[in-house]
Formats: sequence, structure tokens, C-alpha cells
Amino acid sequence: MFQKIIKSKILKLIITLVLFYFAFQKVEIKSILSQLIGINIFFLIFIFFISILATLITAYRWSLLIIKNPKIGDILAFTKSAWVSSFYGLFVPTSAAGDIFKWLIIDEKYPNIPKSKLGGSILLDRFVGMSMLVFFGFVSQFFVSNFGVEIPILIRYGLIIVFLGCLLVYGIIFTGKTSLILKHKWFKKIKNIGDLVSKENSIQILKCLGVSFLSDFLWIWQTWIISRYFGTNISFVEILIYLPIISTILILPISIAGFGAREQLYLFFLSKTTNTLESIFLMSTFLGIIGILMSLLGGLISLTPEYRRKNLINS
Repeated sequence: MFQKIIKSKILKLIITLVLFYFAFQKVEIKSILSQLIGINIFFLIFIFFISILATLITAYRWSLLIIKNPKIGDILAFTKSAWVSSFYGLFVPTSAAGDIFKWLIIDEKYPNIPKSKLGGSILLDRFVGMSMLVFFGFVSQFFVSNFGVEIPILIRYGLIIVFLGCLLVYGIIFTGKTSLILKHKWFKKIKNIGDLVSKENSIQILKCLGVSFLSDFLWIWQTWIISRYFGTNISFVEILIYLPIISTILILPISIAGFGAREQLYLFFLSKTTNTLESIFLMSTFLGIIGILMSLLGGLISLTPEYRRKNLINS
């Protein structure tokens, strides 16, 4: 198992370097580095604060799926779990694999909740967050003409298909049809997940969608603010449309922390004649750096005496 992880990390490192190489061919490296080093410290603190706020909100969203009325202590526990998992996610084949650490940490905190339900809540939370991004993209495509933005027809159709798929899933949940599906023998081992997607839990899911609207909008707004800081003229609508696509692709185990792949995707979807490639590259790289810094918070939590003492006791 360990050898497989090492091999996958080496492969990801090679892919990351290759993608970075092709991305750097399109920009002036010295200018990129000087601008990253010279970032306004107050702007950096502001963006970091927004990232922490977004993490707290998404942690609250996840807790709603398991706890009817989560308290401050519950939200902080879920936030800690998210940070620690994002840190360890830097060392596994894909960031999605970091969700295993979310499961382990929350299972330790709430041992009375079935493990399959905890694991299902992580998947459902990811779906709720991504479906709201898809909703933003789907709605935005009807207003792009007012902003002079042209969206390729394949992307339009893709957003429509994915949005309809999300509606179908929510329709099954809110009409109580999930119980019929989960009765199949294939789903016997995960029957506890049925509580999460039952009609009785639909109110909690609606709350999660409301929280997701806020957290996803905050994330999109943050991305747009960063793009403006680095001199792009990317419209807010373009961010709304392309961010769900880029985020979905980056879940794949392509590169380390998304570096290289993120830059290529941003250059591919957002480069226009009115945007310099350098400004887009700066934007995407800065987003990656913020993601790394947020993940390192999880590493700091792992080093606290309380966390280490708990791991020692459990071992």
C-alpha cells in the first residue's frame, strides 16, 4: 500500500512538473515570481481570512447532515477535521482521498454515529457543494450575453445535463424514493446512509443547500477578487460558469495539490485576447498557494499536544 502511494506521488510529481513546464513556456517566470513575492500583505491577510470563513461555513454545512442543531463545539470539531484532512490530502493520490481522514477524526469525536453514515455524509456534502456550483453555472449561462461573454455550446449542454442530473437526485430524495433504491441487495451494507437521503432528512439537506449557496458564492467572489487584483478582466459570470468545471476536473489525481493542472485549466478556459496569460497564471498559482497555506493549518493542528496525546492514547 505504502509503495503504491509513493509511486503515485512520483507520477503526480512528474505530471505536475510537465504541466508547469508547458504553462511557464507561455509566461515570463521572473515577472511571475516578483509579483507573487510582492503581494500586498493586507490583501493576503484578507484573502486568508475569507478562506478561513469559507471553511467554517462548509464545516457547518457538513455538520448539518449529521447533527440536527450543531453547536459551536460541533462546528469547530468538523472544521478541525476538514483542515487536518486537507493537510494529509497533500500526501495521498487525490484530494478526495483525504476524506478518509475526515471520517476517522469525526468517528473519534462521535463514536455513536454509524461509520457508514459518517462516510455517506462526506459524499453527500461534496455532492451538495458541487451541485450548488453547477446551479450557479447553469443560471449564469442565461445572462452571459449581457456581459459580452461567449460560452462554447458543448459547455452549455454539459451544464444543462449535469444540472438536470442533480435535479433528478434531489427529486428522488425529496419524494422519498431513496428507500426503494436502498432496499436492493447491493446497498445492504450501507443501509445507514438511507437516513441521510431520506425524505425525513430533506429539511436538513435544504438547510445545507442554503449554507452551500453562501459558501460557494463566497468562494466564487474570492476567486473573482483575486483575478481583479492580478489585473485580469474576467467577469464574475465567467467565474460562475467555469469554476464548477475546473473544480470537478481538479478532483482527479492528476497533479500535486492541483499545481500545473490548475494553471493549464485556467489558461484554457479563461484566456482571452483582453487577458494576459501572465495575469491568469498569477491568479491560478496564488489560489493554489492559498490552498496549501490552508492545508498547513491542518498540519499545525496535528502538532498540538492535545491532538498528539489523543493519537498516542488511541494507538
